[in-house]
Amino acid sequence: KKAEKELEDSENRFKRLSESAEEGIIFHDQGILLDANQAAAKMMGVKLSDTIGMNALDLLTPDSKKIAEEAIRMGYQQPYEVQIQKPKGKKLDVEIIGKQVYFNNRKVRVTVIRDITKRKKAEIELKKSYHKTEKALNGTIKTLATIVETRDPYTSGHQKRVAKLAKAISLELGMDKDKIKTIHTAALIHDIGKINVPASILAKPGKISDLEYNMIKTHSTEGYKILKKIEFQWPLAKIVLQHHERENGSGFPEGLKNKKIMLEAKIIAVADVVEAMSSHRPYRPALGIDKALGEIKKNKTKLYDPRVADACIGLFKNKGFRFTTK
Repeated sequence: KKAEKELEDSENRFKRLSESAEEGIIFHDQGILLDANQAAAKMMGVKLSDTIGMNALDLLTPDSKKIAEEAIRMGYQQPYEVQIQKPKGKKLDVEIIGKQVYFNNRKVRVTVIRDITKRKKAEIELKKSYHKTEKALNGTIKTLATIVETRDPYTSGHQKRVAKLAKAISLELGMDKDKIKTIHTAALIHDIGKINVPASILAKPGKISDLEYNMIKTHSTEGYKILKKIEFQWPLAKIVLQHHERENGSGFPEGLKNKKIMLEAKIIAVADVVEAMSSHRPYRPALGIDKALGEIKKNKTKLYDPRVADACIGLFKNKGFRFTTK
């Protein structure tokens, strides 16, 4: 009798606690309700007196019912999201977590139900805000790329073609989605620093002097100075700074070697050389893709990262990659 009294008192205490809870609490056996609190009844859109004996799974949307059935079958104890199909077609997003317990001397499942409507709405608003920010960022990138092309018409489309090849190389190397996005974006504006190089030098036909070449070489540093002032979510400024560095330290502006050069910059470096050599320039006609790939093959390891070089060569030789003017 003492044990029965203690059990009864325990159940009464739990009952009082569950009734004051904002979360829905139900006891069920394979979905058949044995007990529920007022919050659960409200979420399900039924009267509390009607909950006992009903199948809670029938109150879920078809997709959610499958999720809940799997959770019960596998004994999941981690939170998961489902939708309750309320009367008059209304749906309620909830998060539920269940655990097996003993109720009235039988092994059943207790499930806590939390209304996540506000959270879902906040997630949607956050996603919208992210898309707006990304759209604005893409507009900024496009504008920066256009500025370079208007000052250096002879290389119009160069950055876009470099970006296309750099993205393809990144995919070939199996890089993750965010890294590929970073590389593609950096490649689109890798020559932004040329806006501080006199247009007369950029478009000069024939051979350029050492002084003029040294002025052109400043575009990596100038690009870094411009981009570091903008709060991008990617390290674009540093990639642009390093895209003329070489494996043996013969590049510029800092003479970095091997692992000190970012892989993103190494990829753009190879794509930049291949596009530049295969295209027309004011001071020379196009050398063609074969000579460009020959340069990469000849100097891989010495000037270019061998993994990047091989991936680039493989794209043209084995996978039919071609530049487009778009």
